[in-house]
Amino acid sequence: MFMNSQNTLISLLFLIISGIFSDAHAQSMLDTPISIQADKKPLGSILEIMEQKGNFRFAYYSKLVAKDSVVSIHADQSTIKEVLDQLLKNKYEYKESKGFIILRYAPLELALVLEKNSVVGEHQVVNGYIMDVQTNKRIENASVYERNALQSTLTDKEGFFELKLKNIPQTIELTVVKENYKTITTIFLSEIKIQMGARKSNEDYVDGDFSAVERSGIGRFFISSKQKIQSLNLGGLISEVPVQASLIPSLSTRGMMNSQINSSFSLNLLGGYTGGVRGVEMAGLYNINRMNVHALQMAGLFNTVGGSVKGVQLAGIYNNVFGDLNGLQMSGIHNSVKGSHIGLQISGIYNHTQQDSKGIQIAAIYNNVNGSQNGLQISGIYNAGHQKVRGMQIAALNYAKELDGVQIGLVNITGSPSGYSFGLLNFKKGGYQKFSVTRNEISDINLAIKTGDNKLYTILMAGKSERTNEEKLTSFGFGLGKNIPLGNRLTYNPEISIQYLYLGNWDRYNFVYKFDSPFTFRIFKGVAISGGPSFNLYSSERRDKNSPDINNSTFVQNRTKRYNVIKDNGNGITGWVGWSFGLTLF
Repeated sequence: MFMNSQNTLISLLFLIISGIFSDAHAQSMLDTPISIQADKKPLGSILEIMEQKGNFRFAYYSKLVAKDSVVSIHADQSTIKEVLDQLLKNKYEYKESKGFIILRYAPLELALVLEKNSVVGEHQVVNGYIMDVQTNKRIENASVYERNALQSTLTDKEGFFELKLKNIPQTIELTVVKENYKTITTIFLSEIKIQMGARKSNEDYVDGDFSAVERSGIGRFFISSKQKIQSLNLGGLISEVPVQASLIPSLSTRGMMNSQINSSFSLNLLGGYTGGVRGVEMAGLYNINRMNVHALQMAGLFNTVGGSVKGVQLAGIYNNVFGDLNGLQMSGIHNSVKGSHIGLQISGIYNHTQQDSKGIQIAAIYNNVNGSQNGLQISGIYNAGHQKVRGMQIAALNYAKELDGVQIGLVNITGSPSGYSFGLLNFKKGGYQKFSVTRNEISDINLAIKTGDNKLYTILMAGKSERTNEEKLTSFGFGLGKNIPLGNRLTYNPEISIQYLYLGNWDRYNFVYKFDSPFTFRIFKGVAISGGPSFNLYSSERRDKNSPDINNSTFVQNRTKRYNVIKDNGNGITGWVGWSFGLTLF
């Protein structure tokens, strides 16, 4: 009977201490006095005034804080915590982190009731249950952890928990966290003596929503439901340790607490799920990090980080960062950054940056930046910049919504007239896109596609000459041109090009190097005539110098002899002044 009364008294004492313990800690920013007078103003504007006066920032989940609600406050030299309690009606708890006060929605209260605290072998066994203060109902899936040993567990359906602690100091510090409940911490000795006050802790609280990695396909497959509940309860809580090791996420040195651990060295034999790393992390197969990584991270298969990365990621298949990347990503198949990227991405197939990129992307097939790009993209197939591109793109196909740099490829597309595009086809908004049909001194018909802008356009050309009384000619080539307006209807179009001449066989290299100087007159919209002089150099050389020369073609010589200015003196080069005339469309 006496023992039951003693246990009841102890339990009631724990209820009282647990309920008030969170107020026992003096927090520097929260204890700062502040004066504020406001009548019927939006809550958001009052929080901004407090930020300015206190020289800090609030962090909170916007859907749980009604910033547009109208409130009044009259406080004279009250602490920031007291002002917040009035504004938020004691429905939130507050945490500090490096210039931030984090508002956590917690309208409910819980209590820890201890049933056992005794030594069993080498372990200190602590168990009990967690209950709702208002309803007295026991709470399932509450996180209970010991701050010094960094061991944790979840309550079962009956609200019961048990921790087996090893190598801990005499004082035990249990913290209970549950979504929508205020956090409580209880400190006691092995004799169940209540000890008020706080001890130095390696804990910190990081603001942000780090649940994205758990909602991803990899997270759903590799992270257990208990670990996800633990992360939901503990939020941005992070504890520093020198070393952690895991076999798989559920078998690690810190158990379920691993998702809140930030270590200097992390070793995952197969794979691991940790809070973050500052140093080095290695895995046989995979690394999954809930928060930030400032480290060299290596894995046989993949690395996935829920926060930001500052350092180097190396993976056999895949690297994924949900925040920002400042450093190097290298993988065999795919690199992905959901935030911004500063540095270098190298992959065997595909690089992707969701926001802005400042650096270099190199991939065998595809590079993509959804934000602005400042740097270099190189790929075998396709580069895409969906905002402004400053720098260079090199691929078979390049796309830039707005170009303030250079594109080099077979096909270049941009939604702006700025920048320079070098390719077989260049399509620009408001640019220069023309199709011409002309005749010149050696070719009876020439077709050309001209794409780019007034500063620089490229030319794809082909020609044909087929008369009954002479040899046949087929030509094709590539060139560059510039459109210089001389008036409303008249332009000057200097062009340089190189063309290969096919004269019945492939035994000789027959090239014409041409400088055209046509003037173009627009008759009406979409139709113009062009004509002007040209200067040409013709070179003909045997493909196989050891074989006999059986090519007796005199086509070029016959067509150009009256225009010759440079005669062939045995060196295979002829020069002449020519002409062109034709029609330009579009």
